[in-house]
Amino acid sequence: MRIQFMRKGTNLPLFCENIGYNWNQEDVKRPNGYYYYHWLQSERGKGIATVDNQTFELNPGDGFLIRPNVPHQYHSASPYETWITGFFVISGDIIDDLMEFVGIKDFLYLPELHPETFSFIQNSYNDFLKEDLSATLIQSTKIYQFIMLLKNENQGSFNSFDDQAIINPITDYISDNFDHAITNEDLSKYTGYSISHQNKIFREHYGLTPLKYLDDYRLRKSKSLMMIHPDWLIQQIGEAVGYTDISRFIHQFKLSNGITPHQFVKQR
Repeated sequence: MRIQFMRKGTNLPLFCENIGYNWNQEDVKRPNGYYYYHWLQSERGKGIATVDNQTFELNPGDGFLIRPNVPHQYHSASPYETWITGFFVISGDIIDDLMEFVGIKDFLYLPELHPETFSFIQNSYNDFLKEDLSATLIQSTKIYQFIMLLKNENQGSFNSFDDQAIINPITDYISDNFDHAITNEDLSKYTGYSISHQNKIFREHYGLTPLKYLDDYRLRKSKSLMMIHPDWLIQQIGEAVGYTDISRFIHQFKLSNGITPHQFVKQR
């Protein structure tokens, strides 16, 4: 199964160009690389990949991420065996900063993926079936979550209990309620854990506090809205993503992007 979007040249904060799983993988040879970040995982069978003159095997449960424009090729390890893969091709205005956080150089090879990472594409596939505003916001969140999974894979820092009991409820609560006021107390009541403990676990997982994650989430949403609705007033944008204080919204936006929301709209 495969979905391909026609979004070349877009300026969304995060977007998907291509996603698929259970794919009968053909031979690929790209001497000039690809123009977006490209994730490939082996689902059944075995593949051989060469990235930037380094060759490695891809067994079921292995995956690798390649930076844009890095030469690579891959193919089934045997001409007599079908190689089944999953893939996720992503980009966006903020993706380079996120990938620096992940720790990727030219490429990132991750053997023996955690089940949450390995099943992400199939579990999230239906969220990428549409291209309307609501779907775009959900997809942006999904891409961010996937990048954080890669960060955890690279650091070996998975904790399945904390993922289920703390991390996922917090991110779900934020994605459902970001347009309303949210406090640490609200999150603590929702998870059932103390503020200090949940913040410690969340910081270990994402590298930032839940409220900083909330701010980043709102700012990504605001950029999407400004690109989709350039006629909206800045105050409308701020209120739509949960900022009741327009001055704080402008300050946080400039702090994160180096320009004001008004300047961002004008340059698009």
